Amino acid sequence: MKPRSVPWRLPAFRLRTRITLLVSTVLILVLVVTGFMVSWRMEQQAREAVADKAAMLSAVAAGSEAVVEGLLGHRPPDTVQAFADRIGRETKVDYVVVLDMHRIRLSHPRPSRIGLPFVGGDDPEVFRGRTYTSVARGTLGVSMRAFTPVMDPGTGRQIGAVAVGILLAGVDQTVVSVRKRILLGVLIGFAGGLLGAVYVADRTKKILLGMEPSEIATVLQQRNALLHSVREGVVAVGPDLAITLVNEEASRLFGLAGIHGDLVGRQVDAVLPGSGLATVLATGRPKLDQELVINGLPIVTSLVPIMAGSGITGAVATFRDKTEVSLLAEQLSGIRLYAEALRAQTHEFMNKLHVILGLIRLGEFDRLSSYITGLTGMIQDEVGHVVQRVKDPMIAGFLLARFSAAREQNVTMRLSEGSYVPFCASESRAHDIVTILGNLMENAVETMGDSPLREIHVDLRHRSDRLELAVEDTGPGILPEHLPHLFERGFSTKGGERGYGLYHAGQRVVALGGQLVAGSRPGGGASFQASIDFPGEVPD
Repeated sequence: MKPRSVPWRLPAFRLRTRITLLVSTVLILVLVVTGFMVSWRMEQQAREAVADKAAMLSAVAAGSEAVVEGLLGHRPPDTVQAFADRIGRETKVDYVVVLDMHRIRLSHPRPSRIGLPFVGGDDPEVFRGRTYTSVARGTLGVSMRAFTPVMDPGTGRQIGAVAVGILLAGVDQTVVSVRKRILLGVLIGFAGGLLGAVYVADRTKKILLGMEPSEIATVLQQRNALLHSVREGVVAVGPDLAITLVNEEASRLFGLAGIHGDLVGRQVDAVLPGSGLATVLATGRPKLDQELVINGLPIVTSLVPIMAGSGITGAVATFRDKTEVSLLAEQLSGIRLYAEALRAQTHEFMNKLHVILGLIRLGEFDRLSSYITGLTGMIQDEVGHVVQRVKDPMIAGFLLARFSAAREQNVTMRLSEGSYVPFCASESRAHDIVTILGNLMENAVETMGDSPLREIHVDLRHRSDRLELAVEDTGPGILPEHLPHLFERGFSTKGGERGYGLYHAGQRVVALGGQLVAGSRPGGGASFQASIDFPGEVPD
């Protein structure tokens, strides 16, 4: 008689073992993935920084008077070498090599190499007028090299090139050193995490009085919803609608509403009248994001039934102060304005790339040069205009992105010549300014309609620790009957789920010690003005 085979089963681990294995596994995955990503990104940033530095110095050297006149023969050759040596010492690059149109060096860190052809094989494109970076091996070793053509300012013809190189050996040594530190940190982190996992497992076992999960499942059924709402007020009720649990946040909110004392055991309708918990218990259907008022305190509540098998054993109400929810909505509105401005800027950039690609394919290089020159000048003028007047980088960056977004919609935005905004050390204050300006600008663009003149004027002036801002447009203006309701929540002339932009802008202005005033311009269009607290600060 053959013995009956027993199927193999996975051994049943105890809670302590499961926690230790789970935490250790997750810890290993997180540390390894994080270490790899940090190492990879660090290497990329190091190489990008080296390339950017070399490209910038190459462009500066190519435009210098010493290099141009040296290539034209108006200066002795040794002045070019002296200039290259000085640039190399001051900027700490490994070499600055000036080449004539025959690829002959006019400068080199090793004077014996002067007069010899350039080595590396990656220089032909620069003599076709291209500016680029590459990695190649030269006489000093493998380096990141940036090439820039040198042009005769009088005739516009190319007279030579400049190559700036930074040896990668030092960069690679730094990368290896950092990788070793990352690996050491991963090992130390894993060792510490493993000890922590063992401690947590033992501590958890003690807290649970030595019980296994199957033994405590019934006890924890009524508390499961609490794991998902630790930052909210939580009230649990039994099937008889008597309160069985109230957390600290709920007690705090009840205190604000004037309800004090021990609430456990009381009927929920006496504490939360009209909450709807009785309906949830009867139907088993949750009610989410319901607005409720407790003794004048507005809250937002969600009601969820507690299921045990096929029956309902109670319900949980989670709620938060509606004022906090409204504040979060205002912050999200500002983030949305950032995202929309950046999206529009990206779209505008892609359109310009398509134009450039089309001109290249058509062989219209003269038109391409003219287009790029005009585009570069326009961007430099706009950036310079804004940066010169707005010293806070967050506000300046947002204005530039918003100007690009407006151009996509055939609207011209202008910052007044007299505008000035100092640096703001408070990131939250700068974010508030962005939220106010973003909502006002967006409203101005949306109300432009079919106006023949589509312009928006922005004025920002700092006086005596106050920021006076104004946004004016050339749209149809504001009807007199709309002015009293303009900053009310939900009021909009555009229909749909609108009417929140100007409301949030007005709320932020009031929070900053000012008042947002709207009106119609004499020549047509709308005008919004405000004066808010904005102490100017000088960056470190």
